[in-house]
Amino acid sequence: MADERDKALKIIEKNKVGTMSTVSDDKPVSRYMTFFNEGFILHTITDKRTHKVDDLEKNPHVFILLGYDTGLLNKNYVEIAGQATITEDQSLIEHLWSPYMNLIFDGKDDPNIVVLKIQPDTVTLRGTKDTEVISIDLN
Repeated sequence: MADERDKALKIIEKNKVGTMSTVSDDKPVSRYMTFFNEGFILHTITDKRTHKVDDLEKNPHVFILLGYDTGLLNKNYVEIAGQATITEDQSLIEHLWSPYMNLIFDGKDDPNIVVLKIQPDTVTLRGTKDTEVISIDLN
C-alpha cells in the first residue's frame, strides 16, 4: 500500500490544476482550480466573492480530480473527497502566493483573497486502463 500512497502523492504534486466540485442549489458544480499540497491536504487561493465560496459556506463538501491528461490512455489519476474550510490567514496567503496571481488580485494584501483548505476524507487512485480503484490510507 505504500507504493500506491507514494504514487497518489506524486500525481498530486505533479498535477497542480484540477477540478473541484461543490454543491450549489442541490446540484454539483465543477471548476478548474490550482492546488498546492502538503501531503494529502490541499490548498487553493480564490476570491471570497465567488459562487464557490458561497457554496462552501452552505455545504463544505468537495470532490477533486487531479492527474488525468486529455487524450492520454493508461494514466492514473486521483479522486479526493473532503471538506473545505475558508481562511484569510495572511501567512498562508504569503506561503502560497505566486506571481501569476497578480493578474487576478491586487497583490497579496487584496482584501478579497481567501484560501480554501481541503482536508480529505477519502483519496482514491484510479487508472484509465482498468477499473481498479485503490483506496489510499490517510494515516
